[in-house]
Amino acid sequence: MHGLLKPAVVTASAVCTLVGPSMAPAGSTAVTHPVRAVTDSWSEGENTPITRLYTPATGTSIASPARNTLYACRGGTLTRPDRPWIDAHGVIDVLKRPFVSGTMRWHSRLRVTTTATRRHFKGNGLPDHATGHFPVQKGTPAYKYYAEIPAHGYPNAAAIPIKPWNLDVTVPRNPSVAAKPTCIDQLTTGMALAGGTFHLEVATDAQDRPVDPNAALPLDRCWGHPYDTQYHYHGPSQTCFGKASRGPAHARGRHSPLVGYAIDGFGIYGPRGEDGKIVRNRDLDVCHGHTHAITWDGRKVVMYHYHLNGEYPYSIGCFRGTPVTVPGSGHGWRHR
Repeated sequence: MHGLLKPAVVTASAVCTLVGPSMAPAGSTAVTHPVRAVTDSWSEGENTPITRLYTPATGTSIASPARNTLYACRGGTLTRPDRPWIDAHGVIDVLKRPFVSGTMRWHSRLRVTTTATRRHFKGNGLPDHATGHFPVQKGTPAYKYYAEIPAHGYPNAAAIPIKPWNLDVTVPRNPSVAAKPTCIDQLTTGMALAGGTFHLEVATDAQDRPVDPNAALPLDRCWGHPYDTQYHYHGPSQTCFGKASRGPAHARGRHSPLVGYAIDGFGIYGPRGEDGKIVRNRDLDVCHGHTHAITWDGRKVVMYHYHLNGEYPYSIGCFRGTPVTVPGSGHGWRHR
């Protein structure tokens, strides 16, 4: 990569992800709650190993809604990072990208309640599945990539831990599609039923150039890592959502199950469409979703929804509904 990835100012950052200021957000608890460290053991809720991602070329605009990119309120263009796991065609070989190794398990708490019009998420932001070991351990393959990055309050980004925080978000229970897509201006784009959150698929390097975080840094085997001590997901992270992906819908030949909710209230599903086949970006609209019959609150309805897949932006590219504000997520793209 041309330069080091850079932390953002917490009060005005919508740049994700890779590193952040060391202070936990207001309302977070002070200590982490790992149960134990065990040998590597990762579930795959969709039983679909993901080995290739398609990252955008340098010069791809993020200033307006379009397929194969995202719509960020700040605008700009993407730079493709220079990493050994990315080939000349922009294909990320996931098997060449180091994982953040080690295994930690957590006391996850997430309660989802509904009224006639609202859906409320209350939890501690910790996942119900194993994560990699954060802080990233010296001597592991991923360490050098994190250790290159400065992080306020820590020797470097490798030292950032995962901690619980006050996840408290209310979204519409029955969202409506707006006349125009809404750009993304905060880090958190959705809440996973597995306990963590989904984040904006943009980070910045040392020159403040937007990059794809999946291309720039190793993640753990659940496609996650901490920002500002908050564990969150990037890319096609449904492989670790075994507990959230309940029922037979994750079998081949059927639509992927619901794995979370966007902050506009619409559902986020795994990579298989209504015919049971992996959805491609050409099957989705500019916000990375589409409309057809899905199961929603126990009923079959024709409704808009988002998908996760292996083509950038991998998850939410913009909002088709009206997004709410997530406390601690930040707005704008101002940097140090």
